[in-house]
Amino acid sequence: MGAQEFWWGAGVAKRDGFENHIGLSDSQVQILSPPPMGKLILIRHGETNNNLKNSLHASNDTELLNENGIKQIRITADKLSSLSPSIVYTSKEIRALESAKIISDTLKIPVEEIEGLQERNWGIFTGKSWKNVEKVLSKMTLDERYNYVPQGGESWKTFETRLIDAIKRISKKHENNNIIIVTHGGAIRALMPFLLGVSSEESFKYDPDNASLTIFNFSEGNFIKEIINDTTHLSS
Repeated sequence: MGAQEFWWGAGVAKRDGFENHIGLSDSQVQILSPPPMGKLILIRHGETNNNLKNSLHASNDTELLNENGIKQIRITADKLSSLSPSIVYTSKEIRALESAKIISDTLKIPVEEIEGLQERNWGIFTGKSWKNVEKVLSKMTLDERYNYVPQGGESWKTFETRLIDAIKRISKKHENNNIIIVTHGGAIRALMPFLLGVSSEESFKYDPDNASLTIFNFSEGNFIKEIINDTTHLSS
């Protein structure tokens, strides 16, 4: 087996007082070292009154965070300081942008709006409760649901594709950096199959809370789960 075929964690050779158990040269030992990784820190925006009603926001909704939502994001920003993030990317939706600016101001790092991170456009279902929407969707097969385009809205497939494109652009630009992405519950849910390397229906298992932290380590287009939907900072 050539040295380029080795990976860290199995039969790793070490120097500086440790025995080289598999007889590799110093240059080959370097190959066994894990590559530097960045952190992709996904945050759902703070709470809004629509969230309390469990109704779907409109695309380009003008609703701001409520008082509790502002408090949630301030606490989250304080929690993030230990991770030393370099930049905040945000959905262009106002509730996400407001959350991102609070984080940016607290951590003294730049914030940038980016296309593609918005919540799914539900078209005619805007303002309706998720329970009512689910009655329509539950009658469909998974494939039908994946490709279904509500009138005036977008399909799950289109939604997922633009989210993945945005994440790929951001992670490629920021290899080895810790970066924050402020987006939406549905967006984080839709991204989980891509980030975890599982099938699309696995997204149904996830329901990110307001101001929650979902963190993946990443390098060269690969993502490794660290934590999903962590809200312990909000209750401490």
